[in-house]
Amino acid sequence: MLFVLSGFVWRARPDSRVNRWFALQTIVLALWVVGVGGIYESSYRGIAARLAFASASLIPATVLTFARLYPTSSTWPSATYFRLLAGIGAAFSVLSLFTPLVTSNATSADGEIVFRRGPLYRAFAAYFLTTWCLALIVFFGKWRAAKGQARLQLQYLGLGIFIAGAGGITTNLLIPLWTGRSTYSWIGPYFAVTFVLLVAHAIIRHRLMDLRFVVRRGITIAIATTLSLLPAALLAVLSWPRLSDQFTKRELTTMVIAVIVVTLLAPPIRDLSARLLDRYVYRTHANFIKTMRQASAALTRILNLDLLLSFIGGVVVTTTASEGAAVYLRREPDRKEPELVRGVVEQGSGGTRIASPDVAPPRMLEALIRTRDLIVTDELEREPEGTPARVLHQDLVALNWGLVLPLLSENHVIGAIVVGPKRSGDAFYPHDLDLLMSLANQAGIAVKNAQLYGQVVLANEYLQNIAATIESGVVAIDPGGRICMFNRAAEHLTALVAGAVLEQDVGVLPEVLAEALKGTVADGVERVQPEIDLPAGASARPVICTTSPLRSPDGAILGAVAVFSDLTPLKELELERRRAERLAYFQMLASVMGHEIKNPLVAIKTFAQLLPRRQGDAQFVDEFGRIVGREIHRMERLLNGLRTLARPSDRPRQIVDLRLPMAEALETLQPGLDEKRIAVFLVPDPSPCLVLGDHHELEQLFLNLLGNAKDATPPEGTLSVRVTAAGDHVTASVADSGPGVPPALLERIFDPFFTTKKEGSGLGLAICTNIAAAHRARLRVVNREGGGAEFTVDFPLTTTVAQPVAGPVVAG
Repeated sequence: MLFVLSGFVWRARPDSRVNRWFALQTIVLALWVVGVGGIYESSYRGIAARLAFASASLIPATVLTFARLYPTSSTWPSATYFRLLAGIGAAFSVLSLFTPLVTSNATSADGEIVFRRGPLYRAFAAYFLTTWCLALIVFFGKWRAAKGQARLQLQYLGLGIFIAGAGGITTNLLIPLWTGRSTYSWIGPYFAVTFVLLVAHAIIRHRLMDLRFVVRRGITIAIATTLSLLPAALLAVLSWPRLSDQFTKRELTTMVIAVIVVTLLAPPIRDLSARLLDRYVYRTHANFIKTMRQASAALTRILNLDLLLSFIGGVVVTTTASEGAAVYLRREPDRKEPELVRGVVEQGSGGTRIASPDVAPPRMLEALIRTRDLIVTDELEREPEGTPARVLHQDLVALNWGLVLPLLSENHVIGAIVVGPKRSGDAFYPHDLDLLMSLANQAGIAVKNAQLYGQVVLANEYLQNIAATIESGVVAIDPGGRICMFNRAAEHLTALVAGAVLEQDVGVLPEVLAEALKGTVADGVERVQPEIDLPAGASARPVICTTSPLRSPDGAILGAVAVFSDLTPLKELELERRRAERLAYFQMLASVMGHEIKNPLVAIKTFAQLLPRRQGDAQFVDEFGRIVGREIHRMERLLNGLRTLARPSDRPRQIVDLRLPMAEALETLQPGLDEKRIAVFLVPDPSPCLVLGDHHELEQLFLNLLGNAKDATPPEGTLSVRVTAAGDHVTASVADSGPGVPPALLERIFDPFFTTKKEGSGLGLAICTNIAAAHRARLRVVNREGGGAEFTVDFPLTTTVAQPVAGPVVAG
């Protein structure tokens, strides 16, 4: 053991002075043990005695050197004193080997070893005691100064050196020095065992000298074997004198070998017999750690619910050697009480089987929900007759169920494992229940995970089916920019193949899609692109694209999804609609024009036919000139309105203060307003209301709106006019106090040639709509709650500083 210990310490750190001196100290001690043991062998007694004294001479010096170096090098004792003591020890070692000055010979007298002392024997004893005590003092000083782990290491190491040294010095130095006999010298080497044990303990538990020692299974078996042989060895030692008188050496040898063999074979034979008997009577002894390790590994890997339930049932049956096991899962039908429905059943290999109804007894589920603990059938039998527990016992016995284990998830019962009785007839002991309950706890989590996984798979298939059948393209990416969804519509719209882009970087997509997706993942902001050109092979198509972030419940961005739809069909429909509207418009225009021009032409034609016969009638001629001129003016006005309506103005746009054209329009219409005694309330914005447009067209817009309001307002009515700037737009409104617009006509009031006036042409509001559209404005009308209609025009505000178009100054 000493040689093994020295080799282990030296090989661990051969470059360390501490390890080298500890190894040397241990080797010297081992040589001393070998020498003392050899003394009791008559053939080598002289050589062994010299080896014992020679190695003993080096023990104090090596112990002192190690004590001086470990755990940190110290300066006491001084180097000179240290070299002196080491030199004396080396001298005694050489003298012991080659001269009779320390000891000359060793003989045996009456069974005892007697040494013949040399003249330096007492000097050797004094040196040994002095140097060894000095080493202990150094150790004790370092132990007092050390703390924590270092203190524990020094404690065990010093204790080992003290016990081994004190025992060896007593039996092999002091007693022979005092009595002259070495009666107990054979005991001395056994004290080295305590040194080895304490040092090994310090290495294993406290990392002595930063060493790591792994206790492997072979070492454990060797130690256990040695300890089992100790009683037999002790009995043999005590009985050896009497046995040696009655038996020969060969018989004694055979007896010792037999005792050793029987001692070593008794445990495995006992275990083998127990295993064979247990197998015969179907008794099992499950390895808790192994079973839980294997079950946990499988429960964390299996996500298919059916496979998971089969595994759970199989593990329970195998572990308990029961007549069967079944797994039930909780189901809550609509408007009914919850119930446990059979998921899987695993029957044992024997002839007896457990019952497995489709639905477990309701009382069992109630008991599990109430207790959230296992149910042992035999324990329910102790309950009084007529109690719910006793009734449940009858149900379980009828089904041949011996044990019920709850499956829990977040402290809720989600199922149960029912176990049949053991085939051996044994009860379920506490260690069985601990194992099964631990397994059920793990299984509950695994079942819940499998159920959630099934729901996720089902939802994913549902979404995949929806994404595959919709006409819009759908592309999704993960946070790293990898494409994880690419439906058939996306393949059609981008001319890419799903198999070639899935799991690829988003950069393989068209740039307009890739940039939108990457931007949404980066900032988490939804993006809407009303119309973009999406490349699709050699062509491009217009699409509307929306990208949205995908977030976890805590708000973390998990990716982004883009949904884009082809606008080509819509554009074609819009084009067809415009063509149809244009055709209908021209048809309506031709009809109205024919009607509007026919009336004045009829009057002119009639007068023209009568003119030859009545040209001498002065009154007829005057009336002819008046009516024809009026009708011609009417046709001219109609044609001018049509020209304004059909051809947008190409006049240059300038920055205009909207208050000016409104004021000029009011100034133009003021006489007519005064004639009807209409009160005008003008509320202009105090700051400039700048828009980009044409001053004269805007004045025409307001003239039409104000003229319509004047015509709709009764005498002595009111007219409200506002021009205000708010945010990024300017609003102009004209409100009258007339009867308002009939609700059924609100949608048609801006159509050309539509009018509610007897003498109106129906072009005024249509012209207003064209002027507003040319200025990127929006014209709308609403009926006021107090009566009358309000026309509002919203213009985009212009912030560019420029010289407004000149116009009259509005009085405050």
